[in-house]
Amino acid sequence: MSNKLKKRLAFGCVSYINALPFSLELSKIDDIHLITAPPADLLSRLVQKEFAFALTSSVGIMSHSLNSIRGFGIAAHKEILSVNLHASSCFFSSPSLRIAVTRESRSSVILLNILCHYLWKTPQPEIIELTPEDILSPSGQEYDGCLLIGDSALHNPEIPGFVTYDLAKAWYDLTQLPFVFAMVLTNSSNSHDIIRDTLDTALSSFERSSEYVIRYAQDRSHLPEDLLRKYYKLCRYRLEDDDYAGFRKFQQYYADLHQ
Repeated sequence: MSNKLKKRLAFGCVSYINALPFSLELSKIDDIHLITAPPADLLSRLVQKEFAFALTSSVGIMSHSLNSIRGFGIAAHKEILSVNLHASSCFFSSPSLRIAVTRESRSSVILLNILCHYLWKTPQPEIIELTPEDILSPSGQEYDGCLLIGDSALHNPEIPGFVTYDLAKAWYDLTQLPFVFAMVLTNSSNSHDIIRDTLDTALSSFERSSEYVIRYAQDRSHLPEDLLRKYYKLCRYRLEDDDYAGFRKFQQYYADLHQ
């Protein structure tokens, strides 16, 4: 690889453990300058051209003039465990909804709005942005629901007084399709062959043996090994036709909702 690149290539990558199959291998490559951050931060920095490529929120395709590196991302079919709505007992009957969400993911918030309108038939919620710590504090009980994503969701699958809804499962109930949470997006029109080959190499290493990723994730997150094994099996890193069909449906709902 080093003989193909004249300088280090900056690549933004989601900082959650679900992206470790990409980030751990990319961090070993001298010619890659890896930048990790929450997906919403990465998307803003990608738009500002701080770097040319990033594994970040799929909503960047709709909100900005970005292209995707086809075949790579993070999707889920029926279940994901790390994108959860925690709903109060009055969630589905309330005439108005106030939902606390973390600031990190834009695609998950848009997905929540789509599910409220098309699946659950509730009023469109008022979105209150908070940190995960604030959501999990006693003040978080003041809302009709809260949305946790990423590592915070894995650590807190249940919140007392709330019922948990996995948004990937809810999306499947609505569409019978996978949901694409993240894609590798780029602001560059140049050839993507080098980064595509690099991503393929990273995933091939994970597919041959996931033990290193699982051990690293366990050391970092202190989550149970059996949960991590299940989680990585749920994450779809090589996007296929049904994943893109799910994403097109997401785009359609988004456009209809904002007409």
